[in-house]
Amino acid sequence: MTNSSGEVLVLGMNFRVYDSAKQRWNIKWLNALDGTWVDLTSPEFGGAHFDDNSVTYVFKDPAAAWAYTRATYTSVSREHFRWLGEKSEDRNTWSEFMVIDCHRTGEV
Repeated sequence: MTNSSGEVLVLGMNFRVYDSAKQRWNIKWLNALDGTWVDLTSPEFGGAHFDDNSVTYVFKDPAAAWAYTRATYTSVSREHFRWLGEKSEDRNTWSEFMVIDCHRTGEV
């Protein structure tokens, strides 16, 4: 992700692995800018929550200017999904800081 000047703000990759023994998803973020890992679905924060229309998880990102981030994926289809980022200092009050609409191109 870059800003309007082309400066790189976020660079990395998510890794998702299902642990069948524990019946839960392990999702990690590799921050390619500083070589660190962030556990996105830590049991400390309740792991990933799934319902009919969304996936949500809370994590602590040491690179963020706030204490906690909540990520919610909605409107999931073969062609699209929406990522909603919310921030909090106390995990009680959340405010939106980013919405990303992702669309699949014809190139697969």
